Amino acid sequence: MTKMKKVQRLGVDGVEENKQQLDDISLASVWQSFGIFIIAGYVLLLLFFGEGRFSYLQTMWEAENVLLDIGFGVLIGVLFTGTIALLYYFTSLSMPDNQYTKLIKKMLYKKYGVFTIAFGAGISEEILFRGALLGIGMKYMETFWALLVVSLIFMALHIPQYKGNIWVHVIVFGMGMVLGWLFIETGALWAPIAAHTAYNGCISLLMKRQGRE
Repeated sequence: MTKMKKVQRLGVDGVEENKQQLDDISLASVWQSFGIFIIAGYVLLLLFFGEGRFSYLQTMWEAENVLLDIGFGVLIGVLFTGTIALLYYFTSLSMPDNQYTKLIKKMLYKKYGVFTIAFGAGISEEILFRGALLGIGMKYMETFWALLVVSLIFMALHIPQYKGNIWVHVIVFGMGMVLGWLFIETGALWAPIAAHTAYNGCISLLMKRQGRE
Protein backbone atom coordinates (compact mmCIF):
# COMPACT_ATOMS: atom_id res chain seq x y z
CA MET A 1 0.00 0.00 0.00
CA THR A 2 1.41 3.37 -0.99
CA LYS A 3 1.91 6.18 1.51
CA MET A 4 -0.97 8.17 -0.01
CA LYS A 5 -3.32 5.19 0.22
CA LYS A 6 -2.31 4.64 3.85
CA VAL A 7 -3.15 8.24 4.65
CA GLN A 8 -6.50 7.90 2.90
CA ARG A 9 -7.18 4.63 4.74
CA LEU A 10 -6.38 6.29 8.06
CA GLY A 11 -8.74 9.11 7.18
CA VAL A 12 -11.56 6.69 6.37
CA ASP A 13 -10.92 4.71 9.55
CA GLY A 14 -10.99 7.94 11.58
CA VAL A 15 -14.31 8.98 10.08
CA GLU A 16 -15.78 5.53 10.71
CA GLU A 17 -14.52 5.57 14.30
CA ASN A 18 -15.99 9.04 14.93
CA LYS A 19 -19.28 7.95 13.37
CA GLN A 20 -19.40 4.89 15.60
CA GLN A 21 -18.77 7.04 18.67
CA LEU A 22 -21.58 9.38 17.64
CA ASP A 23 -23.94 6.47 17.04
CA ASP A 24 -23.44 5.04 20.52
CA ILE A 25 -22.19 6.04 23.95
CA SER A 26 -21.24 3.95 26.96
CA LEU A 27 -23.17 4.26 30.20
CA ALA A 28 -19.83 4.81 31.96
CA SER A 29 -19.32 7.98 29.90
CA VAL A 30 -22.83 9.13 30.76
CA TRP A 31 -22.21 8.62 34.48
CA GLN A 32 -18.95 10.56 34.17
CA SER A 33 -20.92 13.47 32.71
CA PHE A 34 -23.37 13.28 35.59
CA GLY A 35 -20.43 13.32 38.00
CA ILE A 36 -19.12 16.48 36.35
CA PHE A 37 -22.54 18.10 36.85
CA ILE A 38 -22.46 17.28 40.56
CA ILE A 39 -18.91 18.54 41.02
CA ALA A 40 -19.72 21.70 39.05
CA GLY A 41 -22.74 22.35 41.27
CA TYR A 42 -20.78 22.13 44.50
CA VAL A 43 -17.88 24.18 43.11
CA LEU A 44 -20.27 26.92 42.00
CA LEU A 45 -21.84 27.02 45.45
CA LEU A 46 -18.47 27.24 47.18
CA LEU A 47 -17.31 30.01 44.85
CA PHE A 48 -20.40 32.17 44.43
CA PHE A 49 -22.95 31.53 47.16
CA GLY A 50 -21.19 33.80 49.63
CA GLU A 51 -21.67 33.76 53.37
CA GLY A 52 -23.63 30.83 54.70
CA ARG A 53 -22.51 28.53 51.89
CA PHE A 54 -21.74 25.62 54.22
CA SER A 55 -25.01 25.81 56.10
CA TYR A 56 -26.81 26.03 52.73
CA LEU A 57 -25.04 22.88 51.53
CA GLN A 58 -26.50 21.11 54.54
CA THR A 59 -29.93 22.69 54.17
CA MET A 60 -30.25 21.40 50.59
CA TRP A 61 -30.68 17.91 52.03
CA GLU A 62 -32.72 18.73 55.13
CA ALA A 63 -36.48 18.30 55.17
CA GLU A 64 -39.11 17.98 57.87
CA ASN A 65 -40.41 14.83 56.20
CA VAL A 66 -38.15 13.38 53.51
CA LEU A 67 -40.58 10.60 52.58
CA LEU A 68 -43.42 13.10 52.14
CA ASP A 69 -41.24 15.27 49.90
CA ILE A 70 -40.22 12.26 47.83
CA GLY A 71 -43.82 11.08 47.51
CA PHE A 72 -45.00 14.54 46.48
CA GLY A 73 -42.18 14.78 43.94
CA VAL A 74 -42.99 11.38 42.45
CA LEU A 75 -46.64 12.40 42.13
CA ILE A 76 -45.70 15.61 40.30
CA GLY A 77 -43.35 13.69 38.01
CA VAL A 78 -46.00 11.12 37.13
CA LEU A 79 -48.64 13.80 36.53
CA PHE A 80 -46.25 15.69 34.25
CA THR A 81 -45.55 12.46 32.37
CA GLY A 82 -49.27 11.85 31.97
CA THR A 83 -49.74 15.34 30.55
CA ILE A 84 -46.96 14.76 28.02
CA ALA A 85 -48.41 11.37 27.08
CA LEU A 86 -51.82 12.92 26.44
CA LEU A 87 -50.28 15.65 24.30
CA TYR A 88 -48.31 13.02 22.40
CA TYR A 89 -51.32 10.82 21.64
CA PHE A 90 -53.90 13.55 20.96
CA THR A 91 -51.82 16.26 19.26
CA SER A 92 -49.04 16.44 16.70
CA LEU A 93 -46.39 16.53 19.44
CA SER A 94 -43.55 14.10 18.75
CA MET A 95 -39.96 13.49 19.78
CA PRO A 96 -37.43 14.98 17.35
CA ASP A 97 -35.58 12.40 15.30
CA ASN A 98 -31.95 13.44 15.62
CA GLN A 99 -28.58 12.07 16.66
CA TYR A 100 -29.15 12.72 20.37
CA THR A 101 -32.61 11.16 20.62
CA LYS A 102 -31.27 8.12 18.78
CA LEU A 103 -28.50 7.85 21.38
CA ILE A 104 -31.07 8.03 24.18
CA LYS A 105 -33.17 5.29 22.58
CA LYS A 106 -30.10 3.06 22.28
CA MET A 107 -29.27 3.69 25.94
CA LEU A 108 -32.73 2.52 26.96
CA TYR A 109 -32.04 -1.02 25.74
CA LYS A 110 -28.77 -1.34 27.64
CA LYS A 111 -28.62 -2.95 31.04
CA TYR A 112 -29.31 -0.22 33.62
CA GLY A 113 -30.04 2.22 30.77
CA VAL A 114 -33.41 3.35 32.14
CA PHE A 115 -31.93 3.53 35.65
CA THR A 116 -29.09 5.72 34.35
CA ILE A 117 -31.38 8.15 32.57
CA ALA A 118 -33.82 8.31 35.48
CA PHE A 119 -31.57 8.49 38.53
CA GLY A 120 -28.34 9.80 37.01
CA ALA A 121 -29.94 12.80 35.33
CA GLY A 122 -32.49 13.26 38.10
CA ILE A 123 -29.89 13.60 40.83
CA SER A 124 -27.05 15.36 39.01
CA GLU A 125 -29.16 17.93 37.15
CA GLU A 126 -31.11 18.85 40.27
CA ILE A 127 -27.91 19.41 42.25
CA LEU A 128 -26.54 21.65 39.49
CA PHE A 129 -29.65 23.54 38.39
CA ARG A 130 -31.90 23.74 41.42
CA GLY A 131 -29.43 23.30 44.29
CA ALA A 132 -26.59 25.38 42.87
CA LEU A 133 -27.78 27.75 40.13
CA LEU A 134 -31.21 28.48 41.61
CA GLY A 135 -29.78 28.73 45.11
CA ILE A 136 -27.14 31.21 43.96
CA GLY A 137 -29.64 33.07 41.78
CA MET A 138 -31.97 33.67 44.72
CA LYS A 139 -29.07 35.28 46.59
CA TYR A 140 -28.66 37.98 43.95
CA MET A 141 -32.15 38.52 42.49
CA GLU A 142 -35.82 38.07 43.28
CA THR A 143 -37.00 34.48 43.50
CA PHE A 144 -39.23 34.66 40.40
CA TRP A 145 -36.46 36.02 38.19
CA ALA A 146 -33.98 33.48 39.50
CA LEU A 147 -36.47 30.69 38.75
CA LEU A 148 -37.10 32.08 35.26
CA VAL A 149 -33.41 32.46 34.39
CA VAL A 150 -32.42 29.01 35.68
CA SER A 151 -35.35 27.39 33.84
CA LEU A 152 -34.21 29.07 30.61
CA ILE A 153 -30.67 27.78 31.18
CA PHE A 154 -32.10 24.32 31.87
CA MET A 155 -34.01 24.49 28.59
CA ALA A 156 -30.95 25.74 26.70
CA LEU A 157 -28.89 22.78 27.89
CA HIS A 158 -31.43 20.44 26.32
CA ILE A 159 -31.72 22.28 22.98
CA PRO A 160 -29.20 20.01 21.17
CA GLN A 161 -30.98 16.97 22.56
CA TYR A 162 -34.43 18.06 21.36
CA LYS A 163 -33.60 20.26 18.38
CA GLY A 164 -36.25 20.02 15.71
CA ASN A 165 -39.35 20.56 17.85
CA ILE A 166 -39.93 23.92 19.53
CA TRP A 167 -42.80 22.54 21.64
CA VAL A 168 -40.51 20.04 23.34
CA HIS A 169 -38.29 22.95 24.37
CA VAL A 170 -41.35 24.67 25.83
CA ILE A 171 -42.15 21.50 27.80
CA VAL A 172 -38.57 21.29 29.11
CA PHE A 173 -38.81 24.93 30.20
CA GLY A 174 -42.11 24.19 31.96
CA MET A 175 -40.55 21.18 33.67
CA GLY A 176 -37.69 23.41 34.84
CA MET A 177 -40.17 25.86 36.33
CA VAL A 178 -42.02 23.06 38.14
CA LEU A 179 -38.81 21.54 39.51
CA GLY A 180 -37.64 24.95 40.67
CA TRP A 181 -40.98 25.58 42.36
CA LEU A 182 -40.66 22.27 44.20
CA PHE A 183 -37.23 23.25 45.45
CA ILE A 184 -38.43 26.68 46.58
CA GLU A 185 -41.53 25.33 48.30
CA THR A 186 -39.85 22.46 50.13
CA GLY A 187 -36.47 24.10 50.68
CA ALA A 188 -34.64 20.87 49.84
CA LEU A 189 -33.67 18.75 46.83
CA TRP A 190 -35.66 15.62 47.69
CA ALA A 191 -38.90 16.63 45.94
CA PRO A 192 -37.35 17.94 42.69
CA ILE A 193 -35.03 14.94 42.48
CA ALA A 194 -37.97 12.58 42.97
CA ALA A 195 -40.06 14.42 40.37
CA HIS A 196 -37.22 14.55 37.85
CA THR A 197 -36.38 10.88 38.40
CA ALA A 198 -40.00 9.77 38.12
CA TYR A 199 -40.53 11.82 34.97
CA ASN A 200 -37.34 10.57 33.27
CA GLY A 201 -38.09 7.00 34.29
CA CYS A 202 -41.68 7.05 33.04
CA ILE A 203 -40.78 8.77 29.76
CA SER A 204 -37.93 6.30 29.23
CA LEU A 205 -40.23 3.31 29.75
CA LEU A 206 -42.80 4.79 27.36
CA MET A 207 -40.12 5.38 24.71
CA LYS A 208 -38.78 1.87 25.20
CA ARG A 209 -42.27 0.38 24.88
CA GLN A 210 -42.98 2.44 21.78
CA GLY A 211 -39.73 1.22 20.21
CA ARG A 212 -40.87 -2.39 20.62
CA GLU A 213 -44.21 -1.84 18.90
